[in-house]
Amino acid sequence: MRTAIIDSSCLICLVHLDLASRLALYFDVVYVPRSVQIEINRKHRFRYRLKKLFESGVFQRCASKDEVNFQLLTAQLGAGEAECLVQAQERGAEFFLVDERRAREIGVRQGLILYGTLRLLARFCLEGYVEDIWLLVRKLRKEQNFRAGDEVVRRAIISAEVPIGRLSDGDAAV
Repeated sequence: MRTAIIDSSCLICLVHLDLASRLALYFDVVYVPRSVQIEINRKHRFRYRLKKLFESGVFQRCASKDEVNFQLLTAQLGAGEAECLVQAQERGAEFFLVDERRAREIGVRQGLILYGTLRLLARFCLEGYVEDIWLLVRKLRKEQNFRAGDEVVRRAIISAEVPIGRLSDGDAAV
């Protein structure tokens, strides 16, 4: 079973572009930690959209149980990223969908396979689910204050050649 955990930055972008449901193409379960749910609902008012994703059965709510590990990680990360990393261990998730650099570094040390928003968008384009990654990036930059340079987008397009679940360590997380 392919299990992923998703951070708020990735989820916000995919929901904004109406592409979050496409994660079901690659993952059997996508866990959304409680801290991520709270952040999304507070900042972006995605409660209705998030509810629809949970109804799909692929997206599932989860809450952190290891409070000590969570507190240790929040010294270095935001609550959402910290809870994602704790939940990935507790739930046996092998994939971590995240954009934040520090969280990616810790995720790599935990042995997680990482994907960022751009890598997912590039794969959607490659498989014909969306037409133009550059159009999506411009939309995210304008409407969501998405910060990724053109070189990072180009690297994501190149790494999208490798199917989801088959990234080498050097390609992780774009």
